[in-house]
Amino acid sequence: MLDERRAFRTAVRRLEPGSPAQLELHVGPDAEPWHVTVAAVPRSSPRTLTVTFHRDPSGPLPQPRSETRRLQYFMLRFPYAVVALRPDMRVLFANARARTVLGSDAVRTGAPFTAPALVRALAARLVNIPAPLSPTLLDLDDRTVRVSGIAATADDPALLLLEDVTEQYRRDRVMHEFLRNAAHQLRTPLAGIASAVETLQSGAKEVPEHRDRFLAHIETHADRLSRLTRGLLTLARFQAGERVAIDLVELAPVLERVAAEASPADGVELLVRCRPDVAVLAAPDLLQETIASLVDNAVAHTREGSIRVAAHEEGPEVSIAVADNGPGVLPEFRERIFEPFFRVAHDGSDGYGLGLAIAARAVQAMGGRIEVEATPGGGTTFSVTLRSAVADR
Repeated sequence: MLDERRAFRTAVRRLEPGSPAQLELHVGPDAEPWHVTVAAVPRSSPRTLTVTFHRDPSGPLPQPRSETRRLQYFMLRFPYAVVALRPDMRVLFANARARTVLGSDAVRTGAPFTAPALVRALAARLVNIPAPLSPTLLDLDDRTVRVSGIAATADDPALLLLEDVTEQYRRDRVMHEFLRNAAHQLRTPLAGIASAVETLQSGAKEVPEHRDRFLAHIETHADRLSRLTRGLLTLARFQAGERVAIDLVELAPVLERVAAEASPADGVELLVRCRPDVAVLAAPDLLQETIASLVDNAVAHTREGSIRVAAHEEGPEVSIAVADNGPGVLPEFRERIFEPFFRVAHDGSDGYGLGLAIAARAVQAMGGRIEVEATPGGGTTFSVTLRSAVADR
């Protein structure tokens, strides 16, 4: 505005050291006015002026422009989102990372801080309580953010620091769930070995026929324990970002071996159908433990009828299906059936989900897919689809 420029020039001409001039500057017709303090530096040559801008003449002064530039330069290199807040909860400064995490509209300089309510509440603590904010985890939509901060002082604004830890938190949660599942999977062969040893020590070792049977039982469970351990180590490396070694695996021997190790209920028939020439590209240990988990799950929920394990080629892929006559899975639960330790109780049973989470991760590691659907006539069918080694030759 012409009048304001004239007033500013007049104030500067008449300025004397120790007698600052107070001006009001209007940047736009609807914006809040800036209050400007102009002071002459005593005994300076050439004549030097200091200019300070503030919104509210009764409130604390913001940083001088040169200090704000230095703050911005430092915070632009800071790896976290940083927001500087005035006592009235208006944004004094926000770096680019803050605009990414909270959105540009929430951290407009000079405007009220309009972040999500949980973040605003923590920011208000920093502004009103002279104590630092210890790191706090917040869930913001689909992200996890660690929030900390430095409280405001008489001369400095409050600083709110935000770090997006979504990936780190997800990895930690996945590893925690993976270890819980791994411990449960290891329990099954260990319990079988312990039971056989106890039976042998109770007198079965004195009868050659019984001794041989239980020694074979121990050998079977020891073999599975070894394969399971290798499979879990392979999965752990996969989740750490390493590639899984894929090889050609003939499918029929794997399915027959899994069926021989299973222990279905009395009267339940376990059927295997697979042509000898069917082969897939997979990690051998992961493949066997995946099929074993699906068969064990079917055995746990089938009290009569049959369990069918079948494999057939579908173009460049091979589909392996494990179907049972159990109580089935309700449609609303099928999306969650592969979550770690998600269980659905049926007639007092333990429910699904004991080994399915590891099976799902194993299939993912091998580049395949796993699905669940209702079996015609009742029950559940789990299907694993992998690349065919025959089609890949």
